[in-house]
Amino acid sequence: MLKRIKNLMKSQAKEKAKEFTTPTEVKPIDEIIETDVEAKDEGLAAAETIDKVSEPESDDDYISDEEWEAMTPEQRAEYESEEDEDEDDYISDEEWDAMTPEEQAAWENEEFETGPEPEDVGDDEDPDYIKNSPEVVGFDDRDQQIDMYDIATEMIETGESVLDFGCGRGDLSEFLYRRDGEVPNYKGVDINEPLINAGLEKYAPDVNLECKDWNKIEDSDRSNWCVNIGSLCTRYDGSSKDDFTLVTETIDKMMTLCSMGSVLILFSSYMPNEVKEEEFLITDPKEVFDYAMKKYGRDTGNVSLDHSYSDSAYKLTILRQQ
Repeated sequence: MLKRIKNLMKSQAKEKAKEFTTPTEVKPIDEIIETDVEAKDEGLAAAETIDKVSEPESDDDYISDEEWEAMTPEQRAEYESEEDEDEDDYISDEEWDAMTPEEQAAWENEEFETGPEPEDVGDDEDPDYIKNSPEVVGFDDRDQQIDMYDIATEMIETGESVLDFGCGRGDLSEFLYRRDGEVPNYKGVDINEPLINAGLEKYAPDVNLECKDWNKIEDSDRSNWCVNIGSLCTRYDGSSKDDFTLVTETIDKMMTLCSMGSVLILFSSYMPNEVKEEEFLITDPKEVFDYAMKKYGRDTGNVSLDHSYSDSAYKLTILRQQ
């Protein structure tokens, strides 16, 4: 949905407390110069009087000409041998060509076995990944997810019922609970069964989720608000319908199930080419707005399109006339 697009939306979230580190004290310039001069004088004096050099502590230790000259042959040999031991193995082209196929294979196997383990944390290593990761439900991180929820629900007041199209784990329910301080009147519908099961386990018993195609939602699930937060940003259906048809059919379904209004977050045809992906569901905001205005507009400003958050996405809000 929103993955791979950084900073897709500007945050309209409430102001959050921020921590500030104490700035480092800045010394006067004359004090800095004096300290630097003293350090240089001390270094020169040490170089003139040195008669032996201690063993180097690491690969990054630097041996000056004066220090090298002061070292015994044994100290120089020991220093060079330690450097050779710490360096990464290197095979020149000539050495590689001179090796037999068996020697080349053995060298590669040794490099592979002694190399660092790849950092690949998946479901096997983290069984709670599907339950907690924002990436699983299409967000780059938790902050982006919260910002998107705040943008999409800014008109929804405490106690008003919400029907979430493409709910994933039902994280919006937890967001509304934390925002309003009470268990929301919420139902989420998604066709992805593993996500639904993860949400039922994570938010039990105070969440209402159902694994279902949202086109099959019944009138008994009618709510004050219907929301679709990015679930129409990627093609999941596998149908031959064009993007515009999928969006407008979903709008019509949402409007039959809401008593106050519907909100959708959609990908825009103004999205920069460098961030577009083949699987993205992209629509022209002018065409979608024109469709909504002609079908649901009532000369009262009840249809709005907000493209101020990003060039890549926009929010469509349709209020139902009371």
